[in-house]
Parts: sequence; structure tokens; C-alpha cells
Amino acid sequence: MSDETPNRGFCSYFKNIFGSKNNEDVRETIEDLIEEAVDDTGHDEFSEHEQQLLSNLLGIKDKKACRVMIPRSDIIAFQKKGTVEELAQIMVEKGHSRIPVYDESLDDITGFLHIIDLATCLLKGQDKMPVSEIKINPIKVASDDISVLDLLKDMQQNKTHMAVIVDDYGGVSGLVTIEDLLEEIVGDIEDEYDLEENHIITLQEKGYFIADAKAYLDEVKEVTGIDFSRTNEDDDEIDTIGGYVFELAQRIPNKGEIIKGRGGISFKILDVDPSRIKKIMIMLGSDNDNTK
Repeated sequence: MSDETPNRGFCSYFKNIFGSKNNEDVRETIEDLIEEAVDDTGHDEFSEHEQQLLSNLLGIKDKKACRVMIPRSDIIAFQKKGTVEELAQIMVEKGHSRIPVYDESLDDITGFLHIIDLATCLLKGQDKMPVSEIKINPIKVASDDISVLDLLKDMQQNKTHMAVIVDDYGGVSGLVTIEDLLEEIVGDIEDEYDLEENHIITLQEKGYFIADAKAYLDEVKEVTGIDFSRTNEDDDEIDTIGGYVFELAQRIPNKGEIIKGRGGISFKILDVDPSRIKKIMIMLGSDNDNTK
């Protein structure tokens, strides 16, 4: 089957997967589909891309929401005493169409506002109005041990796009959007309003750097002083720090996993999707002179 030809059978199977109420049924269905990917005639029933989607689904069957959420420290939220104008400015700067709103602290998230809610106020000249006077959309609250598939099905059925992830004590530990969950299946989703990604590399504290995985090795060298390219002379194709870590691990590592490098240097995976590493913490060892 050509990749360009829509597979109606696959689409039907895909809909049935999310219509199921039992995760074991979901797993069995996916496993059956992968086994039957080649029909009796020896031809592929599903395209390579469709088989990859099924494999991704199988891979996240037992994955918990806490593994894919935006961590608390990275949540962009707004205190509801602020004004419509201030929130609109943040949305423009961050490129978000939805932002959670909280009362006194981040543990008191009361809902979220959509850019359309603000546009309505701005068109009425209500830019100085406190956000607390706008009708705030309810936000789903989910436990950090809920599975990705269960949360995705719940958000789909309830037509909600954002969920707050809480720990056993009710404190906010992270935030998940339906886009985050879908990216676990289909990979990175970008649209025309996504802000251009900069290859940012920042020093957190002595010996610890945060880097976008797409940062080129020469950019990393400029900030950290470590020339990773010279430790991998046999592979001229690797030119990013994400590619370098992938080569070390020989796979896509899990979020939070630490990959050991050379010369006492380690890499902690801060953000990842099924198809690529997205953000890395570079942890320099005391004997990193071996890589210079």
C-alpha cells in the first residue's frame, strides 16, 4: 500500500482503539494488528507509518501521565488578579493559546483561559479588567499515576484540552495538554503559530547545563567548553547534542533517564517524544579534560 493512500481500515481500527473502555482490550487489539500487518498474500496491510503509530501506541500502554507532563517548574500560569492585557502579552510571548489561571498559588489552579476569551475582552476595550472577572473554563484534575491512554480517552470524551496533574497530597506536580498526549503517538506536532525554536544552552549551576537537543555540537562547545565532536570522530553525521546522546544510548531514552558519557560526563533526559530527544541536562564530571 502506498503511504499516500489513506487506509480506511486502519482509521477504523484506530477509532475502535479509543472507543474501548478496557486497557487490556486496547493492548490485545494493537498486538493483533501488528501481528497481522502482513496479510496472507505477503503484502503489507498497513504502511510503515501506520505500523509505527501502532508500535507507539503499544509502547505507551503502561506509561503514566507523570512521564509526559510539563513539570511544575516549567508551567506557564497566570495569577487571576492580573489584567486581561497582561495575560494577552504573556500568551503572545510564549505562543500559547491556553493558559491555566490560579488563585493564591500554583496549587490553587481554578481553570484556564483561551485566547478567544481574551480577544472578546480586548475588542470590548476591557484590557484593564482583572482576569478574575472573566468566566474561567474548568480544567481537569488527574492523578500523576493515571496512564497516558486513560487520560487521553478521558480528555477526548469530555472534550477538554488541558489537565492538571497532582501528586498523592493534592499538590500540582505538572500539566498535560491533549497535544502532549497525542505527540506520544504521532511525534512532535507543530503549527504555523509555534514560535521558532532557538538552540538555547544555559548554565544552571557550576557543571550543569540545560540544552535543546537540536543544539549543534559547536554551539554546545562554545557555552560549555567541551568538544563532543572530537570524541566521536568515527561518525561525521552526528552534529547535534541530541544525536550525540542518541548514539551513546543506541535508542530513544526515557524522560528522566541518565545516560553515561565519556570523561565523567552524564546526560539527563529532560524532555523526549517517541521519535526524538528534545531537551537535555549536561552534567560535567571532575575529569572532563578527556573530552577537550
